[in-house]
Amino acid sequence: MADGASISAAARHFAARDLKSAEEACRRLIRRQPRHFDALHLLGVVLIRQSRYKDALPFLLRAAAEQPDVALLQSNLASAYLGLSRYDDALAASYRAIDLSPANADQFNTLGTIHKNLDQPEAAIEAYSRAITLEPAHAPALFNLGTLLAKQDRWAEALATLRRAEQAAPPDAPLDKIADLTKEIGRCLMAVGDPQAAIESCRRFLALHPDQPAVRSNLALALLLTGQFEEGWQAYESRWEDAGNDPLPPGATIIDPDKLAGKRVLILAEQGRGDVIQFIRYVSLLAECGATVLVQVYPDLVELVRAMPSASQVISTDDPVPDVDLRTPVMSLPLAFRTTLSHVPAGVPYLAVPQVRLVRWRDRLGPGRRRRIGVAWSGSAHSYGRSAVPAALLAPAFDLVDAEWHCLQSEIREGDRAWLAAEAPHVHLHDHALVDFADTAALISCLDEVVTVDTAVAHLAGALAHPVRILLPFNPDFRWLLTRTTSPWYPTARLYRQPSPGDWPSAVRDLVATLG
Repeated sequence: MADGASISAAARHFAARDLKSAEEACRRLIRRQPRHFDALHLLGVVLIRQSRYKDALPFLLRAAAEQPDVALLQSNLASAYLGLSRYDDALAASYRAIDLSPANADQFNTLGTIHKNLDQPEAAIEAYSRAITLEPAHAPALFNLGTLLAKQDRWAEALATLRRAEQAAPPDAPLDKIADLTKEIGRCLMAVGDPQAAIESCRRFLALHPDQPAVRSNLALALLLTGQFEEGWQAYESRWEDAGNDPLPPGATIIDPDKLAGKRVLILAEQGRGDVIQFIRYVSLLAECGATVLVQVYPDLVELVRAMPSASQVISTDDPVPDVDLRTPVMSLPLAFRTTLSHVPAGVPYLAVPQVRLVRWRDRLGPGRRRRIGVAWSGSAHSYGRSAVPAALLAPAFDLVDAEWHCLQSEIREGDRAWLAAEAPHVHLHDHALVDFADTAALISCLDEVVTVDTAVAHLAGALAHPVRILLPFNPDFRWLLTRTTSPWYPTARLYRQPSPGDWPSAVRDLVATLG
């Protein structure tokens, strides 16, 4: 076959999405013509489409050595470097592509993604917006811009942009891309206070594509947030199939409470510390069913959970797993027990403080002369985007003269530490003494009440049946439901909600009014 016919055949295979045949055709031609620009370039693109960036790069560089001034080639080079996380090289290639073709929307979309990966959101927004100006129906740029705006909590803008992406999506768009778009639209609808619209959007999609776990997971969260537990817990099991989550642990299953008598059951930790603390309440129900209950938790929860009388053995996630009859994830227990909003197992306390820790913290604090309040304004670093607020936001509460404040955080951001030292030195810090959650629980037990954002501290105080005031964002996590000021999970909790997205000052004013 002549070289012209060979490259044409490779291009036809590529257009038909037969990447294997396109790759073989390109490689045959390159063996005959090692400097064939079109074959080198196309092979690089074929490999990129398969996420084989390391394999693609040498062919693209060889093509660039033949014809360096081809905009599309430079753009594909940028994509290969991007896939290899070589962001500076990707940036240089992207700017070169734009210099060669300044009116090409694709080039600016790639540039935006590079800036996003460099943690330069404003530059990324500018690049995506430029792509959309050049091509208003550029679906990838619209999607990328919408998701980036959502990460900045600019939910209304994000929703409008993603709706445009939905309208611009071509009929032959890959199903997984449309699923991601539907999921993001659902998240935005929930964030702007319309979970019912999110439910309807997810249902419409799943009616046509029922095997898309990302959308089903989104549906689950919306159902649970609105108190539709029966369907919500069922849909929540799709979390294991979502590519963004860990897979279901080997051997794990949904247990049948009616068939547990005489069985050794291991509860498996998953997600965050707060999740484990909230749902470990089901240990006593398992024991009542006649099971011998073993519990796996994160290392910093082991000593606390060992104080549960219904847990026969508590192991760390770092320990070998013992022989058991059944394994079940901790957040699958509400489904197993058919938990509904009107039948939440809300008996508290279900956690207890190890006596040795309690004595230690009583000695550390000494006699109290004023009301003692524990406080947490942020959790661990990975949760900052969801629940953290600046310590300064709580200044009106810290100014209460009749209270003695004690920080319940083991991680304190440097900016918060500096502000506290300058503006609220009377807030007692204990971060170096809080070794694990048994220490945190002991400190809480020495206090009169707790004020916290949505962190593990909120769950811990509730599980200890301690009075706790929880500051929640306008778009809360599903477990806090909507509008209500109380929690079915924690009878001693009082909830303070943002009245609109981002309005923490109003929530803090409500808190201070009831604290005083």
